[in-house]
Amino acid sequence: MNNHSATVIPNAEDHLHETAIFSGIKKTILSKDFKGGKINNLFGGTELDFSHADLTGIAILDISQAFGETTITIPEDWRIETDLSQLFAVVDDYRNNIYQTKNSDKVLVLKGISICGGVEILNSL
Repeated sequence: MNNHSATVIPNAEDHLHETAIFSGIKKTILSKDFKGGKINNLFGGTELDFSHADLTGIAILDISQAFGETTITIPEDWRIETDLSQLFAVVDDYRNNIYQTKNSDKVLVLKGISICGGVEILNSL
């Protein structure tokens, strides 16, 4: 009796796991079905460019940082929602079209904690 079951292996580009400790990371995400991931910064920074990426529905990006910075560049049709706990920290949204994307079904949720750090959100060019 053959009992074969299909194993689904997720695309590694659809999930992000980056750690910067006393360093910096620059990454361009090319996934066409981004699912989310985790960023850890300790006295370091992470720059993510989603300009050539896409997502369906909601993706969650979990950020844990202390004395660090995360810069996220997203396409114009993505919406950002923040659920980030902050202590001496800031989230700056420098996009021009913040209110035009409020009905978008492509949502990137920022969760986690930022202590003495910053998160910048930019439009792709």
